[in-house]
Amino acid sequence: MSRRKPIAADELMEELEADPEWRAAQAENERRVAEKDARYAEAEAPVVAALAEVGVEVRSVWDLVNSDDDHYADAVPVLVEHLQDESYPDRVREGIARSLSFRRAAPAWPAIVELYRSTTDSFDLQQGLAVAMAGTVTDDTVDELVAEAHREEHGESRLILLLGLKRLRTSAATEALEGLLDDPDLGVNAAKQLGER
Repeated sequence: MSRRKPIAADELMEELEADPEWRAAQAENERRVAEKDARYAEAEAPVVAALAEVGVEVRSVWDLVNSDDDHYADAVPVLVEHLQDESYPDRVREGIARSLSFRRAAPAWPAIVELYRSTTDSFDLQQGLAVAMAGTVTDDTVDELVAEAHREEHGESRLILLLGLKRLRTSAATEALEGLLDDPDLGVNAAKQLGER
């Protein structure tokens, strides 16, 4: 049985580009993505406009995710207000939550935690809120974060909470991670976080 000669990536692309069915499928996929992006842009227009009013110019709340720009602290009250608005799609609310995952957003902790506790039916939003909690936890809120990590109804998002303990690098955070070592669901991850400190 003879083996087919390996094909280079550029040759494969040439073959695919010559295939009308493949080109049609690609065009349809691009159309769907553009349509979805347009729907999300329309849905998040109110929060984007509210951010502009406080001097934070973005095309999407997702532009704020993983940003370390200190002037975004002015946006925290706007983000918290819009995060609690259930009329937004969960994907937009997830972006709002993730954009709150920086230290200067710590005053938003109570609102983030309250929403996290009540969100059990949206995986994306739950993940975004866990990221926000991990980014805003302080020594004063470590115990509350650990309590939420123990609540099984939070599912996989509980593992994200432990990243907040790793980030703090304080004795309170170390003690909290050590206290989780015997937890059947979180112990392995807690040990990993301790090993990376």
